[in-house]
Amino acid sequence: MDSSEKKRKLLIGAALVATLLAAVMVEKEEAEDDSVKTVEPTQIPRTSKERAAQKQENITEALDVSKLGQRKFNPKAGELFVTTNWAPKPPPIDPEEQAAREEEAKQAFTPPPPTAPPVPFKYAGKAVSDKQTWVFLSQAKENHIAKIGGKITEQYRLDAITDDSVSLTYLPLNIKQTLTINNKIAGNM
Repeated sequence: MDSSEKKRKLLIGAALVATLLAAVMVEKEEAEDDSVKTVEPTQIPRTSKERAAQKQENITEALDVSKLGQRKFNPKAGELFVTTNWAPKPPPIDPEEQAAREEEAKQAFTPPPPTAPPVPFKYAGKAVSDKQTWVFLSQAKENHIAKIGGKITEQYRLDAITDDSVSLTYLPLNIKQTLTINNKIAGNM
């Protein structure tokens, strides 16, 4: 180690020791300051209102609240926070009538059975080869080729092919549907 490095380390060490001493002295001063309490001078009230207010403060300070004790309520007094409803109470309902009302409510809110969506395909043509008939169907921008018993998509199966219609099954609900070949309206069977 050269002499300049030694001097630098000694200066840093001395600064560290000085910092520690300063911190200890500040803590002692703060502790001494906390023990000293300041007393503020009281003002003498000039008017009768000020004197009455000061007298009330002195009385309030002298009153010991712990001597008052716990307040006890009379159970005959009733509930303190009851809501008041001026509408007359409905007459009691017979259990049989209640059951009938519940049954009517269930029937009123029973959703209709699920139905298949309209057939999304359009007939594009068919081909016959080796005693098998293939049907060409289009859906939006997609073309599908299927034979009897085969799936067109994950939701539709081809069941039968005639000269006038194509029979399909909507697989999620197992509902039969018909697609007419001559651009007639498709419908449920």
